[in-house]
This record gives sequence, C-alpha cells and structure tokens, in this order.
Amino acid sequence: MSTPQEPSTAAPSPASKKPAAPGKNSAILKWLLLFLPVGWLWFHLISNLWPEWETNPQYSYGMVVPLLVAGLLLRRWLNYQGDPHGSPAANPWMIVLLAGLLAFMFLPTRLIEAATPEWRPIQWLMALETVGLTLYAIYLAGGKSWLRQAAFPVLFFLVAVPWPSPVEQPVIQGLSRMNASLVVEVMGILGVPAIPHGNVIEVSTGMVGINDACSGIRSFQSCLMIALFFGEYYLFNWRRRLLLLPIGFALALGFNLCRASLLTWIAAKKGIDAIAEYHDEAGFTIMLACTAVLWTVVWLMSRRKPAAVPVTGRTSDAGQSRHEENPLRLLKRFAAILFTWLVIVDVGVECWYRFREAQVKPGPAWTVNFPVSDPTYQAIAATPEEHELLQFDSGEKGQWQEPDGSIWQGFYFNWLPGRVAGYLAKRHTPDICLTALGLKMVAGPKLYVMNAHGIDLPMRAYTFDTATGPLQVFQCHWEAGLGREDFTADESSRLNLIRGIWAGRGNQGQKVLEIVITGYTDPDLARKALEQQLDSLIKVEPANAKKLTN
Repeated sequence: MSTPQEPSTAAPSPASKKPAAPGKNSAILKWLLLFLPVGWLWFHLISNLWPEWETNPQYSYGMVVPLLVAGLLLRRWLNYQGDPHGSPAANPWMIVLLAGLLAFMFLPTRLIEAATPEWRPIQWLMALETVGLTLYAIYLAGGKSWLRQAAFPVLFFLVAVPWPSPVEQPVIQGLSRMNASLVVEVMGILGVPAIPHGNVIEVSTGMVGINDACSGIRSFQSCLMIALFFGEYYLFNWRRRLLLLPIGFALALGFNLCRASLLTWIAAKKGIDAIAEYHDEAGFTIMLACTAVLWTVVWLMSRRKPAAVPVTGRTSDAGQSRHEENPLRLLKRFAAILFTWLVIVDVGVECWYRFREAQVKPGPAWTVNFPVSDPTYQAIAATPEEHELLQFDSGEKGQWQEPDGSIWQGFYFNWLPGRVAGYLAKRHTPDICLTALGLKMVAGPKLYVMNAHGIDLPMRAYTFDTATGPLQVFQCHWEAGLGREDFTADESSRLNLIRGIWAGRGNQGQKVLEIVITGYTDPDLARKALEQQLDSLIKVEPANAKKLTN
C-alpha cells in the first residue's frame, strides 16, 4: 500500500517549479509589448534626425547617442537589485491624460514633420513625445522602480536633438567670436600678427575661419554629451553631475582654443592651404585629448566616494500579490491602443501627401548660365568643406566684373529629389553665414519675385555693411512645385513651414542661386541690375533633357 503512495509524495516537487515559467514568459511579453509601439516611435525619431547627424558636422556625435542610451540602460539593468518583473504601477488619471495628450500630438507632429523635417521645434516635439511615451510604457511595465532606473538613460537621448535656431545661433556666434579673440591674443604672445573679423582671423597669408565660420559649438556640445554620459555611467549624485558640466565646458573651450591657435599658426607660417593637411588630424586629436582628460577627472571623482545613486528597487510583496495581473493588463491595453493609433496616423499622413503631391506640377527644369565667355569671368572651385556641409549634387561658382565697374559673384547649388534636400538647401542663409564672417546685416530679408523665361524666382535681398562699402546679396531658394503664393520673405517663419502641409513634402528637388554684388550703394539699383541680367543668367533646360520626379 505504501508503494503506490510514493509517486504522490514526489508530485509536489515538479509542481513547485511551474510558476517560474509564467513569470519568465510574462517578462518576455512585457518587453515585446514595449518594443512594438515604442520601437515605431523611435524609428520615426531617429530617421528624422539622421540626415541632420549625417550632414551637419555640429551634430555628427548624434549617431553614437542611441548606442550610448542602450549601453546606459543595459548598465542600469545589470546593476538593478529590485524585482526583475517590476512592481505594480498605479495609474493616476493625470498621468493617463498626459500620455494620451502625447499620443494625440503625434498626429499634427507627423503631419508637419513629413513636410518640413528640418524644423527644429518639430524635432523637439517629436523627441519629447517619443521619450514621454517610452517612459510611460516602462512605468506600466515595472512601476516606479523601473522608471527610476530608466528615466535618465532615456532622457539622455535629448542631447542629440539639434538646438532651436533662436537659441543655437546666438550661442554659436558668441562662442566663435570669443574663440577668435582669444586666438588673436595667443598669436600676439607667439609674435604672429593677427586681426579678428567676426569668426574669421586675418593673418599675413590670408583669412582663417574658426570652425568653418558656420559652426562654433561642436566641441562644447560633444563635451556636454560626454559629461552627462560619464555622470550616469559612474552613477554620480546630482551635485557631481552638475559639477561635470562646467568642467566639460571649460575643457571644450580650452582644447578648442589650442586647436584653433595651432591651425592659425600653421596658416601664418605655411599658408592657408596648409590648414587642410592638419585640420582633421588636429580636430580628432584634440577631441580624444579632451575626452581623456574629462574621463580622468571623472575617474578621480569616482574614487573619493562610492556612487550615491541607488540602483535598488522598492517593491511590496503584498501589493504585488494583489495586483500581479494588473500591470500586464494595463500594458497590453496601452500597447494595443498606441500601436493602432500610430498605424492610423502614418497611413493617414501618407495618403494625404500622396493626394496633395499628385496635384503638384514641378514646372520647368532650369540651371544657371554664368558669363563664362566674359574675359573678366573667373571660375571658383568649391572647397571640400562646402561639399561636406552642403552635399549638393551639382554646383557652380564664379566671379566677373560688369562694364559699370560692379563686381558680381554667383553661387549655384542643386539638390536632386530626395528628403535630404530640404535639410541642406535651407540650412545656410546669408543672415547666418555672412554675419559669422564679421559682416553686419543692415537690411533684409526682403522678398522680390523675379521672373526669367516664365519661371518665378523668389529672390530675398540683404544688405551688409563692410569696410569697403555695402554688399548687396540676393538669394533664391527655389523648390520644385511651389507657386508664387507660397513664397515668403522669411523661410523659417511658422506659417511658411506649416505651409508644407498643403504644398507637399518638398522632396521634388531644390536649388539655391545666390548673387553677391559689390559697387552699388543703392539696393534698388542693384536689384534692377539683377533683373536685367536674370534672363541671361537663367537657362531653361529642354523638357526631355531632365525631368523632376517624386
């Protein structure tokens, strides 16, 4: 009788192992539910920012930020000593309302972003929506315990989002001018004559640009990112993290001053062309040295005291036993609703723009016809820096003198149809680039719609004050498919950016024609002279020679 009872006494042993499998499967299911809708949001955000990272050296460090975010999350998880399955998450209605608002705002954000992906406020809005919804999903999956661990690594991604232009430009110009002034002082100590002109330094052999004139805070932003990363990696408390920011800023300024002084000295001794031989190597070496010094400072700080940021999670066994199904049920509901909403938004946005773009008429293809037969005409080769910054598909530069003695410079750049055209064609405007060279803008932009061979060209006029007299600048940013009613004086105005919702996504090709005229003190006379020359400067291509396609 005792023998048949032996299997029953051993039965509880395998039965006691069964609860482990559902817990493991539950954790895997949570991560899958997190990945689908949240991964969709991150895909849109990174694909929007990638052209900026790829084409703008100032934000090229953004390419490694997603990897750093993943590394910080992994480090937090490996050091996490709380419940790996998370604790029950309360769901106050204020948090639910905020998450719902972020999800709803994705519709207008995507609608505007599809037409003007380079608009910085839209990039920030998309980033905040993605980060906010990600943190809410993590909160549902693991409660406050998980949220405390993931909050900073997820928020760290925001260092890769380009600064809004009203904030960025004053900082760029201010730091660049300060750097140029300090370089001149260093050159004085070394006995090298130098004169600052805005972001450009004049030496005996020519003009030396500080960070190519249109840049200025690349090393500062990179060091800011590195300082925040090290503070999280070593789990410093908030006081030490704040202390790292001015240290990183000081190191960035110091090493950038060394780099600029070295290149200026080389230009003064060996000529301007010699800078190209040392430019990349100097920048890379200085960046490594700055990172190494900052890392050494962080290492020394970490040896004084242990990390003050807790990595444990506080859980309640009683609460978890009562609500162990509630977090997963809430997460399932949130993931299903968000995923459905994202699909509706993306399908709706794509249908809208396909409908609008089907009605767009690209118009005639055209190019420039600079007076190459004029004896005074001189072709100007595009520099490698211009190719790196603008990445145009074709371009031409030249200078000539008119019979009245005025000197004309022409710049023409063409971008083939594609998403990146909008980023690059609109990035460099006279009010940004020429003021960086030390010129003072006294008028503009003022819009004049000029016509050449039936093509409407939106010419934006600027006047700059120089030591040799006023400089009249006319820039035309022409986008295939836009009509006269779409032209505005300030392309960065909100109404002009939102206009893209009706005009299409702006990926049918773009051109920039810029004419700089020296010798006219009256802007109206310069404009009339340009209008007379425009028919000879613009060349309409045959319809069968080149077609603009979507």
